[in-house]
Amino acid sequence: MKYKNFKAIVYILLILIIGESLLVIAQNSGIVPFLWNDRYKMSYLGFLSGTLGPNKIVLGMTMFISFAVSLGIYLQKQLKVNKILLLSAITLSGTVLVITGSRTSYLALIVFAAYFLIANTRKFISVSVVFLIIVMTAISLNLEVVEMAQKVFDDRITNKISDPTVLSENSVDVDQLYEDLGSGRKELAASYTKYLIERPYIIPLGIGFNNRLLIGFSAHNIYLSLINEVGLLGLILYLRWLASYFLLNLNRTKYLKMALHGLVLAMLVTLYFGEHLYVYRPLFGLLGFFLLATVLLTAPRFYYKK
Repeated sequence: MKYKNFKAIVYILLILIIGESLLVIAQNSGIVPFLWNDRYKMSYLGFLSGTLGPNKIVLGMTMFISFAVSLGIYLQKQLKVNKILLLSAITLSGTVLVITGSRTSYLALIVFAAYFLIANTRKFISVSVVFLIIVMTAISLNLEVVEMAQKVFDDRITNKISDPTVLSENSVDVDQLYEDLGSGRKELAASYTKYLIERPYIIPLGIGFNNRLLIGFSAHNIYLSLINEVGLLGLILYLRWLASYFLLNLNRTKYLKMALHGLVLAMLVTLYFGEHLYVYRPLFGLLGFFLLATVLLTAPRFYYKK
């Protein structure tokens, strides 16, 4: 990919991220009506997700990937992409991520931030200060979007925790948090695991691609789903694909490397609770977007060879 083509794709992506984010905010502010049919509105309790469908994780993961890519390019100064556009994309995608209420996407952001903190503590602190200034400015201006994000977060996280003591200073009761916030995923995973154990002949090679409906329910866990469909062999190949991103030589683009590794690590963790990097329903769009993101984070290494 030529450098001018790379920059053109980045600018198109940034414009789309900003446009989608503003559309979602406008929907939640009552400026733009619900874009999907009444059945979706009823099924998803009126969740307003722009042009990406009413499923929370679709918009949440789209905004998380957008956030990670935009931040990596923003920090990699040599790329000389417009900083105002980048900062707008980062701020808006992060805001909309919170508004989605997608707990899996929240976890992805936490994993990404934790990796960023460990990988480059000094830069993490400086970026956090910038974000803190933006948040404090939004609060001081009494922007509606702040109240909107707070309400969604409270509804999806704070009010779902049955016992506040599970987040005590000394320890975190992960099992109880999983019960409270997992939307039944723990039971689904247990049922799916039991199904596989009772049919050991499936485990080596699986029962065939995209045949999850033979079971009658989704595992909401890509690793269990892969074992069922393509077996342990397919799971190993899938993990090898994701692990291959850690083997690329990106030392001359260290911030893109950090963003890529944080993105992939977040996916490896959150795929235990979802199937967003696969081809189910509209989620195949996330797989394509993830691939685009990895290309944008790795291609610049060819521009800075010795």
